[in-house]
Amino acid sequence: MIEIMHILSISIPVTMSALGAGIGQGLIGLKSLQAVTIQPSASSEINKISTVGLSLTETAAILGLVISIVLNIDTAVPLNYESAALGRIGIGIAIGLSGFIAGIASSLPAQAACLSVARQPFFANKILQLMLLTQTVIMTPNVFGFIIALLINAKVATVNSLNEGLQLLAAGLSIGLGSIGPCLGLSLFAYSACKAVGINRKSYTKILPFTFIAEAIIETPVIFSLLVSLLILNVKISPTAPIIQGICFIAAAFCMGMSTLGTGISAGATGSAACDQIGENPEHYSIISKVGLLALAMIDTFAIYGFIVSIMLIYTI
Repeated sequence: MIEIMHILSISIPVTMSALGAGIGQGLIGLKSLQAVTIQPSASSEINKISTVGLSLTETAAILGLVISIVLNIDTAVPLNYESAALGRIGIGIAIGLSGFIAGIASSLPAQAACLSVARQPFFANKILQLMLLTQTVIMTPNVFGFIIALLINAKVATVNSLNEGLQLLAAGLSIGLGSIGPCLGLSLFAYSACKAVGINRKSYTKILPFTFIAEAIIETPVIFSLLVSLLILNVKISPTAPIIQGICFIAAAFCMGMSTLGTGISAGATGSAACDQIGENPEHYSIISKVGLLALAMIDTFAIYGFIVSIMLIYTI
């Protein structure tokens, strides 16, 4: 059974990440073909946009592949195989789940950019810049998952108790679950931002600064998840600690991860609506941006509540 879990833990990172990236790349290819059909004369610009988008989306699969290779060549002998297996599962969740979501989510701005270039072929460079900015930000939760996966792997061999195994599993859960909402929210925002420029290219000078601020706010919950994962990993566990300590780690991870889910999606939907309005009415940018950013700031408070409770759970015992 332990050997089966070991083998599965090697395959999960690359399998889940590649699945998400494959779906995302397929969607980009579909939209690029539709865009060429709409505007055949802009085929070279559309191909450029889609190629760059495909490359960035593939980052998720590459990170998953790296972790799977690291796990496969790791020859360290764990002190406790059963507890180490929990840590390996945490690695799979950290990089696999974040990679699956990021792979699909990062395709949305590329899809919108292809269609926008079909509408505004002479504005392709500006659209490409906006797509690069938004796609890069969407991939950051996956990068956070990659970092946590490496940190967990560095501790797996020294795990010697069930509490320590649950600790590593919780660290992976926090960043894995915490990536879902912000990734989806960032993708909703990015899609509308790229689409708005295609509808009204005069809105670009308004959309760009709004994107910097709004995406930073939407991404904040996953930073809280990263912090919770790091805090969990840095807690020193006494050999005589009761099992409730490990359960508290798991509870803290679920608390933080789930509190980012609705927050990230809602913030992304709010920012998306603001982008749509800026695209249609760029002359009203001032009032739209103020209302939109205020709403985003208020939505993020729910992630802060989850962060506070998670810290309380981590240090309960």
